[in-house]
Amino acid sequence: MSEHQDNFLSRRHWLVLAASTLSACGGGGSLTALLPGTGGTGIFAQGSISGFGSVIINGIRFDDSAASVQLDGVTRHAADLRLGMMATVEGERGLDPALGTAHAIEVWSLAQGLVTSVNAAASEFSVAGMTVQTDANTVFDGLTNATALRLNQRVSVWGLQAATLPAGTTGGNWLATRVALTTDPTLVSTGLVGMSNQQPYLSGLILTGAKAAQLSAGQLVRVQGQLHASGMSLSADSISLRGAAQAIADTHAAGEIEIEALVTAVSSATRFTMDGMEVDASAASIDPLGSRIAVGDRLEVEGTWRSGLLVATQVEVKNKQTSQVIEIKAAIEQFTSLANFVVRGQVCDASAVTAISHGKLTDLQVGTKIKLKGTQAGNVLIVTELELDD
Repeated sequence: MSEHQDNFLSRRHWLVLAASTLSACGGGGSLTALLPGTGGTGIFAQGSISGFGSVIINGIRFDDSAASVQLDGVTRHAADLRLGMMATVEGERGLDPALGTAHAIEVWSLAQGLVTSVNAAASEFSVAGMTVQTDANTVFDGLTNATALRLNQRVSVWGLQAATLPAGTTGGNWLATRVALTTDPTLVSTGLVGMSNQQPYLSGLILTGAKAAQLSAGQLVRVQGQLHASGMSLSADSISLRGAAQAIADTHAAGEIEIEALVTAVSSATRFTMDGMEVDASAASIDPLGSRIAVGDRLEVEGTWRSGLLVATQVEVKNKQTSQVIEIKAAIEQFTSLANFVVRGQVCDASAVTAISHGKLTDLQVGTKIKLKGTQAGNVLIVTELELDD
């Protein structure tokens, strides 16, 4: 785990320990007074999934056992969630700030279609008129990494908006948190709407259909539909407004807000935009101390929603070069060897692990319940810690 991640997680747990100590010593403090979100305070979180055994988003482990789940607008199950998917969670945070209960989980892919170009040197590719970047934390499914992509492969992409472009600009910049091969012929494109002679277009594609006629220039939208044979227009079957601000408005979220996103614009040292949402960090503590927010920074921001503005109380700047620690607690679904087994649909390699807590390495087989930690390397999770889950 990176130093920044250690600090962030310890900050959450430190609050619990401090409150417990005061209570035990008769200091007159109460858990409710000292802890943010205690007693079922509502929380809205948006970020990439970094673990299971309860779904983990932004360092918070949400119990998803009773949550409603939707993937691209279709009702599914929590077991269908995968690492790297961008998810929004409505729920409650309990006594421990690092724990919560999810009532609803929603996941949307941002792109789907045929790969039209690959820049292996830059670890990026194009799909549905969008330019998609990848990094060390991008999860791949069916591919070893970005260099394995080939023209005309059909992929689905989940990720973050990486830059604000002028309305109607062909293409776009996005950072993929997950890339998976797919056979679904539906085309999905996300970006800013442009207008030409009162005709809306997105990522170089003319949008047609009754739903498209209702669009306005500059809207950040996700469009799903069928590509015309000419390859120049997209018949829009569904259109949804995207961005964290829109998601908060759609869900009428109240209480705490936790957002993971990339900074797309900076107006001052304490005012910036991420995922279509303006953030006021004038009263926030920033980790690491002294960091200056810049375009392209990957942040986790905590705060409250006030009249269309996220008023931040805590900002964590993530190191782009640091691999994210992934945690999974689940049963082994497939087992070939210690270097090749599957948990929650994720291929794992624990060949570097020499000992397992609460058991023996020979105990591993299909159905064995385990807990593991590791880091992503393309389509494989490199396991660094492993234990049997009793």
